[in-house]
Amino acid sequence: MMLHLFYRLFAVCVSICLFVVHAVAEEDRLLMITYDSSNSMWGELADKSRKYEAGRKAVSSFLNTDFGSRKIAFRAYGHRSKNDCRDTQLMVGFSEADSAKVKISQAISSLKPIGKTPITYSLTEALKDFNGRPGDILLISDGIETCDADPCALMNEWKNSNVDIRVHVVGVGLNKLERQALACIARESGGTYFDADSADQFAEVLEEAGEAIEQASADGVQSTAGEPVEEPEAGEAKQDERDYAFFITGEDDQGRTYKLRGDIIKDGQPLAKVYSNFRNVVENAGDYELEVGPVLRDGSIYKPVMQAVSIVERGSTTFNVPVTPPAFVKARFVQGGEEVKGAFVTAYQNGEKVFGMRHFDTVLARPGEYEFRSEPNSDNKLSVNATLKAGEETTVVFDLSKTIRIFFAYKLPNGEVIKRFSELWRDGKKIYGVHGSNGAVIAPGTYELHSVDQRTPLEPLEIKATEDGETIEVPLEVGFVELNYPETDDYFTKPDRATFKALDWKGSFLVRPGEITPVKPGKYRVSGWKQAGYFEDQEVVVVNGESLKINVAPLATGSLVVDYATSDKYKRQPDRAFVKALEGQKLKKSFLRLGQPLKLLPGRYVVEGWRQAGKIIPQEVEVKVGRTAEIVLQPE
Repeated sequence: MMLHLFYRLFAVCVSICLFVVHAVAEEDRLLMITYDSSNSMWGELADKSRKYEAGRKAVSSFLNTDFGSRKIAFRAYGHRSKNDCRDTQLMVGFSEADSAKVKISQAISSLKPIGKTPITYSLTEALKDFNGRPGDILLISDGIETCDADPCALMNEWKNSNVDIRVHVVGVGLNKLERQALACIARESGGTYFDADSADQFAEVLEEAGEAIEQASADGVQSTAGEPVEEPEAGEAKQDERDYAFFITGEDDQGRTYKLRGDIIKDGQPLAKVYSNFRNVVENAGDYELEVGPVLRDGSIYKPVMQAVSIVERGSTTFNVPVTPPAFVKARFVQGGEEVKGAFVTAYQNGEKVFGMRHFDTVLARPGEYEFRSEPNSDNKLSVNATLKAGEETTVVFDLSKTIRIFFAYKLPNGEVIKRFSELWRDGKKIYGVHGSNGAVIAPGTYELHSVDQRTPLEPLEIKATEDGETIEVPLEVGFVELNYPETDDYFTKPDRATFKALDWKGSFLVRPGEITPVKPGKYRVSGWKQAGYFEDQEVVVVNGESLKINVAPLATGSLVVDYATSDKYKRQPDRAFVKALEGQKLKKSFLRLGQPLKLLPGRYVVEGWRQAGKIIPQEVEVKVGRTAEIVLQPE
């Protein structure tokens, strides 16, 4: 009984220690929730619940998690514009959990699904939010990328650039192909993928995702200790010098010490697990047997030995166990004869993964033939075969082909230098993606530089990359446009965008008022925001290096107010009416609420009553600029 209770105490001590280590390690590890508010979130899940409603509830429940000292943030995409592949917004910046939770709840309640699914661009912007700090992103999406980009490739670039951010993905109501696409994001970034197909599942997997994020972080901290540890059962107990306790140590004939694990046995029956460097306890004095051996990197025990022991005194006794030494293995990475920083190494036998090790570890392994694989970057997918021998240390040497880290900086005509995602192509194929801030590790050579941007696309350009750490400056031809909506009463709602349609190249994009926006030189058709009023399109010419101010004014309008005469002839009390243009005027709305002014272009209209109210006499009316026309409909 005491043995069982003591192991329960051990687990508590280990848990507390890991919690303390974990808390310290997580203090600077950030967490961002990135949320899909694209138009498809209006759809239904298998249980007929609306995705956007289920999402709000699930995230609200997730926010009840104890985030400890983590700082959290919230980014949404697809919530402001129908066709904008840059529609992503950091709605709540990184801040202490208690204050961030309230702001995130308010933010998600304000979202209305409307737009596209720019996952890649959202993750690219999120990387800027982290500003070089480590952390996790919880990506919630009901669909795949819809903006001609590859988020999985972006994750591969992050991995090759040593970006310490894991992306954990919750897929909502997806088909098989969509699941595979989103699961790739999680896999490439070192995160976890979850699938939800109902409101209840949505809430459950978010809870599981939170646990996975914390567990992944804890595993990351524990891995620095080396070998995997099997923990005893959790619980509480009290221990003191009145216990029959013992320690075990292991040593080979060369004087090397080992971490041991195994069983203590009484009358042929195992009683409990025992560990080196730990105070093991039995309930009674007596004769026992130890069956223990060194712990290998794969978690197994190597050649355990049986040793009889007698425990006769309370307090603590130490037993030394002779160890048969296993093989020792470590890795070394060289490039051009010089040692360089390595990467994670995985050992295989017969094509099956046996264990993994960090590039600076020396680990214990079972003797035999192995294949060791490592991928420091996309140009060095390396494999080395080695034979490990008992009692000997083997160094696995990975010889890297030469690579360099390259950066691009785009220079505008006004002297401003910007960073953005680039691609290197050769023979009609994309070879590398180059992150704006972290650059990319590539093989030296000549490439064709591509950089896709909605507003300022780059014509393919030949470049030669030869120097490690080199920043290549690329001149970018752009003009600068400044959009302005003048003050007037002719708006339906406050305008916050205009559409630019390129007339001499394929492309269209949004421009926000009050911002100086760089765009590719050329001819454009500028359309005011249709929901804000009546606009006539205008054509403009953007010239390289020049600034252009564009006023987008709505057409002048008048107003129409409709009411019904008091009568007992109505089948139903009317509360609406309908308007038709008689002179070809554009109509934003044909539906009128009683007593509420409707803005209309000047001209003649006919107003018809609500048919469910009965027969109503139509009336013609003329709307004049700046005037409000009022009519009263009569029943027949």
